[in-house]
Amino acid sequence: MVIDGGMGTAPAEDPGWKRIAAQVAQTTQVCLYDRAGLGGSDPAPKGARSSLDAANDLHKALSVARVRGPYLLVGHSLGGLHSQVFAAEYPSDTEGLVLVSTTHADQFSRWLALLPPQAQNEEKALTDARIFLRTMLTDPAKNEERLDMQVSATQAHRLRSIGDKPLIVATHSPHFRMVPGLSDPLALKLENCTQQMQRQYLNLSTNARQNIAARAGHGLPHEAPDFVVDNIFQGITASRRMRTSDSRMLFRKVSRLKV
Repeated sequence: MVIDGGMGTAPAEDPGWKRIAAQVAQTTQVCLYDRAGLGGSDPAPKGARSSLDAANDLHKALSVARVRGPYLLVGHSLGGLHSQVFAAEYPSDTEGLVLVSTTHADQFSRWLALLPPQAQNEEKALTDARIFLRTMLTDPAKNEERLDMQVSATQAHRLRSIGDKPLIVATHSPHFRMVPGLSDPLALKLENCTQQMQRQYLNLSTNARQNIAARAGHGLPHEAPDFVVDNIFQGITASRRMRTSDSRMLFRKVSRLKV
């Protein structure tokens, strides 16, 4: 199992992820992935980065470390976007996905489209939100990992399906507001859009389920670690069930051939 954290997060050094990993490690091998430039990893190459860069780096790191796949990928926030790209690029090395309050490929563009036209006397939170969303979409230099969101979104859209591989969608509470400071009803409108995007992940697999946190927000690994652990264990259980089923099918085929 491989854990990929959110923007600017180095899971191998992060207390929340380390506690989660310690619980899961009692059941299976856990790898905590620090992307280039984070934690103890080497600096990232100069220039803009993409989800595919992160996925390729991860695949190479696992190969060098001789950690054999396929892997159950656990991705939080932008780490979940990278995990989707990994699944698209390396389908045979992907055993399943656990998406933890994961960034949707269209998230920033859909939020921006829901904002009203700029007005002279609009609330500051609305102005700040518009600037932030436009910046995320157009200027990789303004986020700490220099991630090109538009390129990464295109890469994530290449993942159409993982078939019947396990997919667990762990979603933050609908009472949370992903864009802070906005007043209702606009804040609620954006959150409803976010919840809808989370449900769309279920279309990626015929073996998918969603769990929604009762109160915790986007920072699920720190706000509701037990919830995250439960979702990971659901992914592990589903993956093992798939392996057992595949082994039985292979045994039956071999037995028929012998007859």
